[in-house]
Amino acid sequence: MAHSDKKFFILTGDPGVGKTTLIKKISSILSVKGTKVAGFYTEEVRNNRVREGFDIISLEGKRGRLARDQSLLNEPAKYKVGKYGVLVQEFEQIALPCLTKVPDNQTCLIIDEIGKMEFFSNSFKLKIKEIFSPTSNNIVLATIPIRRGDAIIESIRNNSNQKYGW
Repeated sequence: MAHSDKKFFILTGDPGVGKTTLIKKISSILSVKGTKVAGFYTEEVRNNRVREGFDIISLEGKRGRLARDQSLLNEPAKYKVGKYGVLVQEFEQIALPCLTKVPDNQTCLIIDEIGKMEFFSNSFKLKIKEIFSPTSNNIVLATIPIRRGDAIIESIRNNSNQKYGW
């Protein structure tokens, strides 16, 4: 994927360094300044300081479960990352509409995160390929994991015109 004239801004870094916090602040600033934004972010779900999993939250405020500690699920999840069961269908119900109903190519797409849990969704993976395709005119602010992984994520990492890492 060649992206020399594309507007892809990628944040990467270790867990807990503030990528999601930065994404939320930038989204808010863009909105206040009149830039259209669409997309989602993910955040930890904690109970008594113990991480139970992760939620996905659309920029419109819709919330769903991305992953939960397997011990908290009524039945085992089909996909797992460590001790977390990934709830693909719930993730897709929030993520896919956020990335499909983009008003125009002046809207900044916010995607936090493009990672292992999210990529258990084939529909999400296909949408990411489309968003980052050579024919795309999207403006994107996204986060990717620091660890090397999926070929699509590596292509985004290697071909984005702006990368910021911690």
